[in-house]
Amino acid sequence: MTIFGSIEAGRSALKAQFKGMEVSGQNVANANSPGYSRQRVELSPAAPAPVPGMGYNPGYGVEITAITRLRSEFYHIQTMNSGSYRSYWEMRLECFEGAEVILMEPGENGLGNYLTEFFDCWQELSGSPESAAVRMSLREQALSFTKAVEDSYLRLNDFRLDWQHELNNQVKEINQLASQVAALNEKIIFSGALGDSPNALLDQQDLVLEQLSELIDIRVYQKENGSVELFAGGRLLVQDNHAFPLELVGEKIGEGGEDKGRLSLVSSRGLPLELRSGRVKGLLEAVNEIIPGLQDSLDNIISNLVEEVNHLHRGGYGLEGGTGRNFFAAIENEELPACLQFRLSTAVIENIDLIAAASPPEPGGDSADPGGEIEAGNGVNALEIARLRDKPFDDSTGESSATLMDRYRGIISSLGVDGRESGRMAQAFSQAESQFREHHLAATGVNLDEEMLNMIQYQHAWQAAANFINQVDRMLEIMFMQLAR
Repeated sequence: MTIFGSIEAGRSALKAQFKGMEVSGQNVANANSPGYSRQRVELSPAAPAPVPGMGYNPGYGVEITAITRLRSEFYHIQTMNSGSYRSYWEMRLECFEGAEVILMEPGENGLGNYLTEFFDCWQELSGSPESAAVRMSLREQALSFTKAVEDSYLRLNDFRLDWQHELNNQVKEINQLASQVAALNEKIIFSGALGDSPNALLDQQDLVLEQLSELIDIRVYQKENGSVELFAGGRLLVQDNHAFPLELVGEKIGEGGEDKGRLSLVSSRGLPLELRSGRVKGLLEAVNEIIPGLQDSLDNIISNLVEEVNHLHRGGYGLEGGTGRNFFAAIENEELPACLQFRLSTAVIENIDLIAAASPPEPGGDSADPGGEIEAGNGVNALEIARLRDKPFDDSTGESSATLMDRYRGIISSLGVDGRESGRMAQAFSQAESQFREHHLAATGVNLDEEMLNMIQYQHAWQAAANFINQVDRMLEIMFMQLAR
């Protein structure tokens, strides 16, 4: 190495140590920045070109080969996957807890309590069939019961519409985040083509991917140029600088049929996504399965109740001796939910004497007087209706039977069990996410003590390089002085 080559070696040393100081300063400045990955200067000795006759050449100084971004791809992916499942189970938990609040269970204002009090009123009427007060109490309790059922069903409808609105917003946010990833891909590719280090852009990309993974399960494929390809539910979402928006559509009955009320998330080509996790999957289950399933169960209970009560009531007799009348209005419109048709008959509302508490007279029995009129104190039919609370009914599938009360308790119990399961799963994935994030931060996070040590090393190395250049400069000065003589 020549003397002037030594100056170049010193210059490269000054440049390398200053760049190291800059990187350490950048790390310290962003120690609390969300999503920031610490950086490190990669240095390597500048290898001299082989020249004949130039023996014992120590080299030409130092080169800055790269400014690397420290991170753990494995732990980052595991963090996103765990966060996606956590978000899914949290969404399910919100849905079950909301349904419990709407049904006001357990509590005095729940539908189970209304159903119990309804049968209690029939039990009381069987003992006092002539009492106007007891008949009025039965009518008012039945009216309150029908209004409570209708109100609960409509509130479930509103609950479903609220989640549907939330689902629309989440799909829009997914498309916006996908567009951000595509835009970052373009900037990263352009920055790499210029030879710059796109570390800040890659940090932004990771943050957007984490936000996206909470909404929908994604698969990330990293390319050599730093850009990513994204797949959501098995469908392409982002490729290079192109984003392919998702769409929420209603499922149809056959070709050109009516909307079934179910929603489906499809790709830009109309292909349905097969989701495994994410808040959007939980929202789709809430809108398509959980809330409609709960409403169908209530409909089934009310349909059985109306059918059985009306059947017995038509066979009984009121105080005026009339028969063949329904207690509840008949459920005739199959397209309208039974809960929204749950009403008292107009005749019973207008005249409580028409409540058929008495049973038909038996031939030759004591309940019939010589004129064939019904005995006023006969409450046998009211007792039969009260006993419906203990009568098993087949469910909609016809495979099992249970009383109306047991079936309703089963609905509430199922809500509680599913809610507890969702809570446990959400907690488990939250803990897993925290552990994976800690491991990831161990690789990417900024350690201030370590950076301070690095800065001290760079500072001493810079001072040594500066001193080296001073000494070489002194040698040149001496050489020129000797030559001038």
